[in-house]
Amino acid sequence: MDPDKKLEEKFSAYQALAKEDKNIDLSSLMLSAIKDQNKNLVSSKQKKWAYLVSVGLPPFGLLFALKFYFGEEEDAKSVANVCVILTVVSVLFLYFMGKTLLSGSGASLEQIQQIKPQDIKQLYQ
Repeated sequence: MDPDKKLEEKFSAYQALAKEDKNIDLSSLMLSAIKDQNKNLVSSKQKKWAYLVSVGLPPFGLLFALKFYFGEEEDAKSVANVCVILTVVSVLFLYFMGKTLLSGSGASLEQIQQIKPQDIKQLYQ
């Protein structure tokens, strides 16, 4: 359920209680409900690290996605989805960038695979 809807339901329940009993402090109940709403969310620090790793080190972004997917926070699944999307976009970007760099050098993948370690050693000597 949406956190805003949960908060709205709490507010309406508190208002009903306040109508029944005039000694109930409605404002303090609402303030405590607002404070409790953000307790079960993924911290912004964890989100930043997960997003940076997803973009910078694409395969490891999937580990963060798994961690958040099985997490118990309310917004964990949405953070996991963002990590997966950022990882996929980053992998595609690296693939096309590598393909573009190799095509610009005039060398094909088959030519690169034919390079022998002895040829590289001869270049250093």
